[in-house]
Amino acid sequence: MAQDKSIILCVDDEQNSLALRKLVLEKSGYEVVTAASVNEALEKFSPDKYDLVLSDILMPGRPGTDLAREIKTKHPDFPVILLSGVNELPPDASYADAFISKVEGPIRMCEKIAAVLGGYRESLGTSQI
Repeated sequence: MAQDKSIILCVDDEQNSLALRKLVLEKSGYEVVTAASVNEALEKFSPDKYDLVLSDILMPGRPGTDLAREIKTKHPDFPVILLSGVNELPPDASYADAFISKVEGPIRMCEKIAAVLGGYRESLGTSQI
């Protein structure tokens, strides 16, 4: 379970996958806001509003790697996780803090999210005076 109500911006063009992922994350104690595209996610994104972005990689229009790159260019410490149905990392996935294969399942996804959020909180704690 999440220790507090972290807010995750979850991005996927497939509505069924997005709804299922939202349900899993909410049952794990997170608050979830969804976006169906990279452009919609960028419109909604604010580092003060969310604690983490979880994005599918393969989407029509712009891939999730574009979203990771844009967020990390402006906010290098903000946590971004990429999710894909394929096991191969695209070359530009290096912008993300973690990669999750959909075959790993929901338990592993929640474990990786918790680990990335924990590391992010630690970095905030040590960088604040």
